[in-house]
Amino acid sequence: MWLLNHHVDFTVPAASTVGDILKREGLVPDRKRKRRTPGNRRPLTSISENNQVWSADFKGKFRLLSREYCHPFTLTDNHSRYLLSCRGTDRESEPFVRHCLTEAFLEYGLPDVLRTDNGQPFAGTGIAGLSRLAVWLIKLGVRPERIRRGHPEENGRHERMHRSLKSALAQGNTFMTMEEQQRWFSDYREEFNYERPHEALAGATPGTVWHPSKRQWDGRVPDYAYPSGGTVYRVKSRGTLYMGKKGTVFLSEALTDEYIMLEEQDDGLEAIIFNGITLAYYDRKTQSVVRID
Repeated sequence: MWLLNHHVDFTVPAASTVGDILKREGLVPDRKRKRRTPGNRRPLTSISENNQVWSADFKGKFRLLSREYCHPFTLTDNHSRYLLSCRGTDRESEPFVRHCLTEAFLEYGLPDVLRTDNGQPFAGTGIAGLSRLAVWLIKLGVRPERIRRGHPEENGRHERMHRSLKSALAQGNTFMTMEEQQRWFSDYREEFNYERPHEALAGATPGTVWHPSKRQWDGRVPDYAYPSGGTVYRVKSRGTLYMGKKGTVFLSEALTDEYIMLEEQDDGLEAIIFNGITLAYYDRKTQSVVRID
C-alpha cells in the first residue's frame, strides 16, 4: 500500500502469488484438513398415511384443585390426528412414558416413527441423543425422530392438539384428584376423536380416518441378528465400548449391555450401528467418535 500511495512504478502481484511465495518460504503454517462429517441429521419423515409417524410429548404441567401438579402425556397419529393416549401423572418419568407407550402399542400396534422433542425421557446426551426409552423403541423396530431444538412447529400437528387441550382445561375442567382428572382426559379423548370435525381432514373426525397399525405387537422385545461384514461388540458399564487395540470410547449410558456393530467405511471410518440404525462413526486415526446427530 505504501508503494501505491507514493506513486512508485510497481506492479502488485496477485494475492494467490503472494500466498505461494509465503508458503514456499515457510511463512504460512499448514492448515489441518477438517474431516468430513459422514452424514447429516436426517430430515423429518414426510407424512402420507396412518401409523407412519406418531408424536409424543408432555403438554405442560398445571395444578389440580388439590394444588397437586398434573403432567398430561399425549400421543397422536400425525396423519389422522387421532389422539391415542392422554394420561395424567404427578411427574414426568421414563417408566410412566414407557407404560403409556406399551399400552398403546399393545392396543393399536407399532408406528414406523415416534417423533418427539429433545427433552427427557425422550432424548439423552450420548451419541444420537439416545435415551433408554429410545433404545427400547429401536429394539421394537420404531425409529425415534427428534425435532430441532427451539422448533416446536416441526411437531405442529401435535402442538395444535395441545392448544385445543389447553383451551378445554381452561374452561373449568380441572378437578380435585388425579383419578377425577383422568376420567375427564378419557372423555376428552373420546370427544376429540369421534365428535369434533377437523378442518385438515375436510370436516371428518380423526376416528373416521384412523385405523390400527398392521404391525401388531405381542409385548415381547424381539432378538436382533447383525448381518455379516462387521464386528459385533457388547457395550460395557456406563456406556463404554472396549475394542481392544482399537481403543476405548464412550458411546451412551443408554446402550449399556447392548450389542452394537462396527462396519468399516471409507476414509478411515467405521459406522457404529445399533439394530440396523447408524448412530455415529468411529475414527480409527484419532480413536474418537464422530457424531452425526
